[in-house]
Amino acid sequence: MEEPRRALQTEVLEQVLPLVLEIIPGQAGEGLIDIYEPGSYEGQSLRKLCEKTLGNKNWSIEEQQIVEDIYRQLDGGRLLCRGRQIEDTALQYTVVEETDAGEKYLYVPIRAIKPQEGGLYPSKKTTR
Repeated sequence: MEEPRRALQTEVLEQVLPLVLEIIPGQAGEGLIDIYEPGSYEGQSLRKLCEKTLGNKNWSIEEQQIVEDIYRQLDGGRLLCRGRQIEDTALQYTVVEETDAGEKYLYVPIRAIKPQEGGLYPSKKTTR
């Protein structure tokens, strides 16, 4: 299997591709998938696209459960893409992938991660 390669903005501008956005709750294997038509995501921040996807009301029952899982993770958590917070335009995070039929698209995997509880010892309070 070929490693996905980072989409270059010049390549994207020359070839307008659809954007596949996947928001994955926690450590789940699959998430909520939304597809944006070519050009409809241009210049938009990845955060705005995530908000638009999560705000969609036309999800199936199974997809609604995934949305609920995502919101549970976001309660005290954050959205991350490739280990960093999402702050830039969607194109900054995309990789070009290809379907079995040879059609190219841009893919952005996003994780909704809630920090793990524990891990740090409580600070000792000194009383005087």
